[in-house]
Amino acid sequence: MNEYRASARILATGTAVNIVAEVARDLFEQWQPSESLYAVMHLGQYIGTTRVRRALAAQQQDALIPRNTVDSAAQCAATRLMPSSASDTLAVQAMLRAAEDTRGQACVPALAFVGGLAVALNNVSSRAVPVFADLAHKACTTTPEAVGVCVEVAAQLGYGKIAELLAGRDGAVLNALAGAVFGEPGVLDLEKACGLLTEIIHARTTTFADARRVVYVVHARAISQLLLGNCFVGTLAMLRVLESILQRYFSGSRDPSLDDLWPVVTDSLAVLYPSILREFGRDSPPDPFRSACSLAISYTDGSHVDALFACQPCLLSAPSDVGMVRAGVVLFYLDFFEHLVPKLSAPLLSRLAALAARYVGSDVLVYPGPMWFESAHALILAVLESDIRHIAVEIAPWYSDLVLDMYPDQGISADLLRISYTAAVRAIPGHAAWDRALVLLRRADHYTGGGGVRGEIYAVRRRELLLVAAELLTAVPAELLPQLMFELRSRLVEEKWSIKRAVVDHCQDLVLVRADVARKPALSMWIWQLRADIFDTSKL
Repeated sequence: MNEYRASARILATGTAVNIVAEVARDLFEQWQPSESLYAVMHLGQYIGTTRVRRALAAQQQDALIPRNTVDSAAQCAATRLMPSSASDTLAVQAMLRAAEDTRGQACVPALAFVGGLAVALNNVSSRAVPVFADLAHKACTTTPEAVGVCVEVAAQLGYGKIAELLAGRDGAVLNALAGAVFGEPGVLDLEKACGLLTEIIHARTTTFADARRVVYVVHARAISQLLLGNCFVGTLAMLRVLESILQRYFSGSRDPSLDDLWPVVTDSLAVLYPSILREFGRDSPPDPFRSACSLAISYTDGSHVDALFACQPCLLSAPSDVGMVRAGVVLFYLDFFEHLVPKLSAPLLSRLAALAARYVGSDVLVYPGPMWFESAHALILAVLESDIRHIAVEIAPWYSDLVLDMYPDQGISADLLRISYTAAVRAIPGHAAWDRALVLLRRADHYTGGGGVRGEIYAVRRRELLLVAAELLTAVPAELLPQLMFELRSRLVEEKWSIKRAVVDHCQDLVLVRADVARKPALSMWIWQLRADIFDTSKL
């Protein structure tokens, strides 16, 4: 601050108001962009501190007064003192008027100077903060350093106190701040900048048009980050901003004027997901991401989901044609769409089923990986359980054949087969469901005979398939229940005792936990007869 020593002496101690104003005006007009704005900010802080130090001496004993500038400023802020005399007050007002009168490039150093003055005076001068806010609207579009000064001053004064003053006026500060945060990562302290940015978004004077521009800035930055190699810089900042916008505009009742922005916000979350997946893993995403996704899901009625396919053409491509980075976007949408299924129309459910169908094959286990495989099957199951029955009826036969063919060597475990096949059969009405049950029983019959290791493997697979068939007792239409019980019983008579016990125990659990009330009497009687007819009571 040596270059400002002469000016600092006059501004800190001068009593002639016209001279103080002239020196301040010269300081602002002679500033060059090559000079540090933070030095000017520190100068303003020093002058404000010096102007109020004498107030402490006037009110407290000399022995109790801190002797250094920093402690004096802190004590002044705590006691909310005014400058020590009328001359000090007039001098501060003259400096503020000189700053207000600046135009063009001179607004930038004036902003930094008044920011430092406001920090030093804190609540001492109610005029410094509004002047600072006025200058911010003029200077923030000039240089990123001016935005940095706003961030530093707001961090020290409190974001809530200054955010309302920085908001509004065509969103000049908000746009400049968003551009500095997401356009040039590394220029600002992201933690502080996001604190101010989110407070401005929540400010009463921030308009929806201003917030919309921020969303598009975030979306563009997220796509750029994705294309540049899944870099994590700024991801949390973008998530916090998206969460704030969703909280401000999308947490209440649905507003049609927001519908065209919802796909952009949602796609921004999708594009950021590969970075989140890389840094946090799938099971522990950061809280802003969880909150933002929850708000996005709860707001929509499903009418604009179709626009998401336009945002991401990778949703229409085969897995082999999607790069690993874009595959992370697909994974987000597979999980996201699963939660939207109850809200969607039949045409959209058909599109989701087509999307999931590309990722349910065994080749997906190799690329892009098991997570995509699991999410695709979860999405298909959600469609099968939806209220739009004709879509479920269309895909159920294909899906039941698929999972049965993939068991057990192509990624379908016994548990997944039990869940998937039962859901498919439950979705099919009438005798078509019986055809699915017979296909399963015939596949179980295939695993008979053989000795040694092969015989043991066959026995395990037959037991698992019979357990799936037992699960169908809760899924087939009630009129088909006697036929299925007969087919199962006829097969269990010839089975090993261990298989009989496993199947009957499983059926008993079904009766207790999952069977509907109308089926329980018939199933209970059938289980009792099984125990009486096919078990040797000495082994029970």
